[in-house]
Amino acid sequence: MNEFIEFRNHIYDSESHYIYPLLFLDNYINKNKTINSKESILIKRIQTIKQIERKNTLSEKDIHELCLFLGDNPYIDRFIVDTILKFFDSYTKKIFEKKIKDIISEKECNSQKLYHVLDLCIECDMDLLDDSDILFMLQKYKLDLDIMSILMDYIDSFKRDGFKDYIYKLLTRPYPDNIKIQMLNLLVNLYTIDRIDEIFVKTNIRCEKNKLFCDSYINSLNTKFKFKKQGISILQSMFYGDFEDSGKGNNGGLAVLLKDLGDEISKDSRVSFVFTITITEKSNKAFISYYGEKHIFIRLPIYLDQSISDPFIKRELFIKRYVGKFLKKADIDPHIFHIRYLDNASKAIADLSKELNKKLVFTLTPDPHRNMFDGAGNLKEMRFKELIEKLNKIKIGDELICKSDGIVGIGDTDIKKELEIYFPQFKDENIKRKIKMIGEGIQIDKSINYDDTDIDLNELMELSEINTGFFERPIILNVGRLSIQKGQIELLKAWSNSRLSGTHNLLMIGGDLEKPNEEEAVIINFFKDYLEKYPELKGSFFHKGAMSNEKIRLLEKVIIQKDFDLPHIYLCSSIKEEFGIAILEAMSKGFLTIGPIKGGVKTYIKNGKNGFLIDTSNWETIANGSEEYIYDSKIDKDKFKKIQAQGRKTVDENFSMKRISNEFLSFYLSLKGAEDDKI
Repeated sequence: MNEFIEFRNHIYDSESHYIYPLLFLDNYINKNKTINSKESILIKRIQTIKQIERKNTLSEKDIHELCLFLGDNPYIDRFIVDTILKFFDSYTKKIFEKKIKDIISEKECNSQKLYHVLDLCIECDMDLLDDSDILFMLQKYKLDLDIMSILMDYIDSFKRDGFKDYIYKLLTRPYPDNIKIQMLNLLVNLYTIDRIDEIFVKTNIRCEKNKLFCDSYINSLNTKFKFKKQGISILQSMFYGDFEDSGKGNNGGLAVLLKDLGDEISKDSRVSFVFTITITEKSNKAFISYYGEKHIFIRLPIYLDQSISDPFIKRELFIKRYVGKFLKKADIDPHIFHIRYLDNASKAIADLSKELNKKLVFTLTPDPHRNMFDGAGNLKEMRFKELIEKLNKIKIGDELICKSDGIVGIGDTDIKKELEIYFPQFKDENIKRKIKMIGEGIQIDKSINYDDTDIDLNELMELSEINTGFFERPIILNVGRLSIQKGQIELLKAWSNSRLSGTHNLLMIGGDLEKPNEEEAVIINFFKDYLEKYPELKGSFFHKGAMSNEKIRLLEKVIIQKDFDLPHIYLCSSIKEEFGIAILEAMSKGFLTIGPIKGGVKTYIKNGKNGFLIDTSNWETIANGSEEYIYDSKIDKDKFKKIQAQGRKTVDENFSMKRISNEFLSFYLSLKGAEDDKI
């Protein structure tokens, strides 16, 4: 029996998704022995909030209690704000106004509580701050970037004039570019761009490292966009990374997929535009980039506190408003909004789509659901922080299933059956009719500006900075962002402690070597320390920082041309992989692919036919699984070549971007109500 799945099925037989978090916590607490006193208080608060949420209206006592809890925990804050918005009406507005004025009058108010109070004021159209309150907050909280951002939003939303000189003064401070851009945007909205001091902007906002972004952003303020033409327009949100930074930070295969998908869909005559939006903290690229005439990539300069594990949780409403204001200013009117994650940024876009009365498409995966139980099916023992983070994602997923007009599952009917196990809502025929299973895909014939005849090892050295001698043995390749979840550390240990290191060299590509984030730095340092400890591996292992998708595919093309008795291998070491764009790309080039048995890879890799599936839980399972197939299975060179050829055929026949994009567009058109929804 699987406790997690059984419990979800039991709850959804009789209860709505709103009460699920409370009942799950009750069930979890009864089994968990590690909850400390502080966490017990937080859990009791969640229980109180969820009990209040079950009511038909809020009393003055309920409102007092909710406001009292604000500011102690980001997830509880989110639950509180959502509950308040759910019940907000003309009756509760009067009570809230009084309560908020009391909180504002407390000059030593908790800054987390103050943030959400201001957020609620904007969201509920309650302009309650006096000029003296605003000025006091600008002075007191000038080092609190979240408060500064929400104050700018407040001043902008209510068109509160009178702070121009002070904002100019703040712009001389060493704020991040996103905060300065928001201040500039506020000044433009209040006073028009013609009245902004151009020299001041160049002196205090624009600099060498951000001039491309600043110039393109300022140019956009002077531009009358023309994003209106016949046909359907689609907005897809990314929020993790950049088309031009694949493999760096949290920027994985999704960027490659959405770029290629947007490019391909936008070629259709029935499509007016595809807009892909992301949130950028780096300001060394253009504000808006054009991929062809009709695929527009927009880097929104929204400030997020990257020092916390979940920067979206607090900024959900801000993200929704910011994107909404941008779309209105740019005269962008998407017919379809497509979101792809169980996070608060995706929820923000979902809520915006409903406010604008647009169709919402949601790509659903059972994550973190797969990781809520152990191998025996028992609920995992988790620290409270991990539990509440996962519970928030599960809650968002359940809400988005109800809100969406269409649900995309990644893969085939087997994955659909798995979704039905984790999401008992699918028993409802109305929900079931929303679902469309579509695989991910790649540009099989993607131009890389090189012909096979033009490629040699000298060019390869320039592209990869790897000594040509490295390629005198078969290669084990691994491509992707550096992450514990992606298993690169375990792969290095598996390779070095197995027969693999005796026959193959290991090449890993991914990560930002110049400005690594905390997780990247841990992995990069592990590689360095490991090679210092085992210097004999230095000539056989190479870690290359993130490369463009085009260069990686060129590198794969070159590697596969050298023939050996044993095959070149693409080994995906992720603990689980929802689908695996990098795997498909390697398969299409002829690599023997070995992928994780957990996740969606099993929908297209059929063990022993077009690749192999192994347990990637740790280095021992990676080593044992790989050795079993490469050495112990008695598969000879000709058989390996047949498996590799079958892998190429699998990708060619099922996962070309042209085919996948046709399926997506057909789905979009059907939701819009188009008569001709077939390509």
